[in-house]
Amino acid sequence: MMKIERGCKNVRGVVKSGSSYVFGLKSESRKVKLLLFKKTGELAAEIPFTDEYRTGFFYCVRITGIKADHLYYCYEIDGHCVPDPCGTNFTNCSDYGRTTGEKVLSRVTPDDFDWEDDKPLKKTFAESVLYKLHVRGFTKSRTSGVKKKGTFAGIIEKIPYLKDLGITAIELMPAYEYDDCGRFPELKESIASNPYGTGQVADPYRAGPIEKPVNYWGYTDAYHFAPKASFCATKRADYTVEFKTMVKELHRAGIECLMEMYFTREDISEILSCLRYWVSEYHVDGFHFYGKPEALRAIFEDPILAETKIITVYWDGEKPGCRHMANANEGFLQTARKFLKGDDNQLADYIRVNRANPLATANINYITNHDGFTMVDLVSYDRKHNEANGEGGRDGENFNFSWNCGEEGRTKKKKVVALRKKQLKNAFMMLLLSAGTPLIVAGDEFLNSQGGNNNPYCIDSEVTWTTWNQTKNASELRSFVKGLIAFRKKHRILHMEKELLGSDALSIGYPDISWHGTSAWINALENYDRHVGIMYCASYADPEDKELIYVAYNMHWESHELALPEAAKDAVWTPVFGSAPEAEWRNAVHDRQVQVGPRSILVLTCKMHEEKGSYGKNRTVKTTDRRS
Repeated sequence: MMKIERGCKNVRGVVKSGSSYVFGLKSESRKVKLLLFKKTGELAAEIPFTDEYRTGFFYCVRITGIKADHLYYCYEIDGHCVPDPCGTNFTNCSDYGRTTGEKVLSRVTPDDFDWEDDKPLKKTFAESVLYKLHVRGFTKSRTSGVKKKGTFAGIIEKIPYLKDLGITAIELMPAYEYDDCGRFPELKESIASNPYGTGQVADPYRAGPIEKPVNYWGYTDAYHFAPKASFCATKRADYTVEFKTMVKELHRAGIECLMEMYFTREDISEILSCLRYWVSEYHVDGFHFYGKPEALRAIFEDPILAETKIITVYWDGEKPGCRHMANANEGFLQTARKFLKGDDNQLADYIRVNRANPLATANINYITNHDGFTMVDLVSYDRKHNEANGEGGRDGENFNFSWNCGEEGRTKKKKVVALRKKQLKNAFMMLLLSAGTPLIVAGDEFLNSQGGNNNPYCIDSEVTWTTWNQTKNASELRSFVKGLIAFRKKHRILHMEKELLGSDALSIGYPDISWHGTSAWINALENYDRHVGIMYCASYADPEDKELIYVAYNMHWESHELALPEAAKDAVWTPVFGSAPEAEWRNAVHDRQVQVGPRSILVLTCKMHEEKGSYGKNRTVKTTDRRS
């Protein structure tokens, strides 16, 4: 027999407590009912929430005598039926971009998943290489080669690829239950009341806009406690299992799982409850948080989230050593893009962002992101091409700091293709040889393109789906990026926990980092300078490592010589890899000078002196900057 009493736990959603179920709901209304349904859709019980169950704006009810694992529920608030705002599992949401119009109900999620020995990986930001993807778009294309396309299971199929590439964490664009097609009119940012452009159907063979809108990205109000049902391959009642399996398999491969969480609500306690829930229930390793600064402060101070990665865009840092907090902003993106295409007055700014690595917070560096050009589009288009969005080209960023290398869009001109290939490698070298934590957007490493669209938020088609290119150029770039990631991981001096100082703190004859121009130890920073050599001394990461690493940058359209510091006796500076064809840099070193070709980056290595008092001891690195 069903028994109803006041709940004693401050819970959100519904939790099983022994033989009872505790339902918690925040609502200012005093006209609230809990509606329980059978699997057939038949109403099983109607339970009014009276004031005896209410504390402030919070209702908490304990119900015994029911088998809620086999029931569905929703709330009736002021005469309107709405899903549980903190529901963890929903019905009638399994078809992406389509709604039947049937009522969406919540379901109690059984807590019987076998995590085995799964534990958080707790990788530091310093050792991380992030890989951002859209769950549906990552494997939905017919080129993906997976069986369960566009799903969490599809990501599992791609784990061998991710591991081979060398990334340490995936960052998921919104993967919780958001309104992609207007099935949640009660949300304040529902498509039903605020359409997101006209969009495109998920049919690559049908051209042009359609009348039915689609929210592809998911940066809107949402049901944050539930994995997105339409991202699941298994169309079953419990959609949580597939997400948990994905996280467990990622962890087995040494890969972390981070989630982007976009909040429009201002309830800080609900935000904290949500993040704690995903950490405890789904074992996620971190969040990219979009929301109010006040909520970010509470997240930072929360003891449960103290070892969880938190990425944001405006954390100013405090408590040195508390490096689970990270900043991701466009400072690196804009500077790197302008330096890449050879703009005036960018060298000093690039040196600054290349080196930036604050003690109290991590930096997330990226050159592309979901809201902008892909990497290959960055070197193929001077302007955005957003016609398919249905907004007359008014949407999207106008200042992209891109350069098409001489031809807008696709081309077969050999010189343009060759220059783009080199510029792509330059961009990845800038990203992966900088001190901050690099973030790569899925597909950038194998020439994935959006046709110049820099804001495809409402397009669900081959335009936004990752195209797994198998061309020779795509395979070459992928291999290059894989090698870059491996080089970064091998040399800890490139990804330290704190910023390099530019001084010889160990008194070994070399600073941890130094900058060089046409003369060793002296770097010119005139507004027209576009070339610099950055040298790293590996001993500052490992006293037993006597290697010097020299990265020669030349973003000028003319060739330049850079000076190489003196190293160990009989040691030779050896070119290791570069963005230009090997034939152009194989013999680039002559008499402690390296010839760097136009728009090229070259990495060289050498052994340092091992005797104190040798050349370069306590060397002060000089720069000349005569800009007004």
